Amino acid sequence: MQVNSNHFMWPVLLLFFFITLSKYNIYIGFSLKIYMIFLVVFFCIYFRDFYFRTFYHYEICLLCFYFTYCLSGAFSQYSEASIRAVLGVMLIIGCYFIMRFIVEQASIATIETAIATVGIVFNAASLLLYVIGLQVTGGSSEGVEIISYGLLVDRDYPRLIGLLDDPNIFIFFNTLFFSYYVTHLKGVKHSIGFILCVITSLLTFSRGGIVALVLVVVLYMMLASISKKLKMIMVSLLCLVVLYVVGSFSQLDVNQIITSRITDFSTDGGSGRFELWGQALTYFMDRPILGIGAFNFSDYYAFDHNEKLYVHNTYLEVLVESGMIGFLFYFSFLVMLAITLFRTRLHKEKPYIILTFFAFLLQMVSLSLMINEAFFVFLALALKYIAVFEREGAEFYEMQRKG
Repeated sequence: MQVNSNHFMWPVLLLFFFITLSKYNIYIGFSLKIYMIFLVVFFCIYFRDFYFRTFYHYEICLLCFYFTYCLSGAFSQYSEASIRAVLGVMLIIGCYFIMRFIVEQASIATIETAIATVGIVFNAASLLLYVIGLQVTGGSSEGVEIISYGLLVDRDYPRLIGLLDDPNIFIFFNTLFFSYYVTHLKGVKHSIGFILCVITSLLTFSRGGIVALVLVVVLYMMLASISKKLKMIMVSLLCLVVLYVVGSFSQLDVNQIITSRITDFSTDGGSGRFELWGQALTYFMDRPILGIGAFNFSDYYAFDHNEKLYVHNTYLEVLVESGMIGFLFYFSFLVMLAITLFRTRLHKEKPYIILTFFAFLLQMVSLSLMINEAFFVFLALALKYIAVFEREGAEFYEMQRKG
């Protein structure tokens, strides 16, 4: 079967859509998610055409990191947790290889159409589920860890989770769509997508996530033309109007909730994250070279504090569980990816890729995202753009040389 990029819309569209349905899964020793089933089916259909593109240096660093991370499990105290982590790594890496093949077969126009379409569906469905949740609970925001459809009542805050199961993870998944709409504010479709992204992101009341998106806007406005800046301001004002109408309809005082969330930051220690980070550094000092072992932090913490929690900081999680060796590989991967993105001039040609990466780096300060499908689909997407613009750049300079 010959792969035709002109007819590759549906595989890309379904890939992005199924990634947003990560909450829905079947537990069979691990979470079997819809996108995994889709990738296996796709692989079986296109098995004869499947191939591995030559790895970039940053991908090799990432694979070296995961090898080190898995190896650390051999010396861990909680070997069962490490075995689960190793299986998870193998599964997500296998999925990544299929993701990069799917994205590589599609054209840039097809990919961007899929992002614009899925972004609207994802945000509209999430907002609808949130409103339904508010109606079911009678608009009450009192309680702890109460879930109703797309609503999570977390310490008396009515937070949007939409199609996912965590408000902070929701805004992480939404970052790609948000960055795309910010840089493509033309036409009704993209404006609607941007408005939906802003509303749903604000309703998560995720302090770290919202700050990351605000910085994305600030960074892009520094680079954008005056006409684009004016358009962003106008659409942002429209977002506030729509949000006010939604708040009035549901009797939700968004302004008061956001103010309370900011005020709480000085008293809740970043929702307890500062204490977790301090404990992670303590564990790291005990085993600085190879770390305490893959996926072992929560068990260590449970032993000391009778509560199973994650580090809520990807960089610290890498450091404490895989040690300095693993951290150096992971840090090298991030640096080399950044260099590759800028070398291919994606900050000028396709700034939404850079903005997404920048926002991801910020959000990973407060989230544990060592194995996350949204990040891996972004890597597959980045690979496509790198390959295209690297080739176009080479062809341009060759033409200049011959001319």
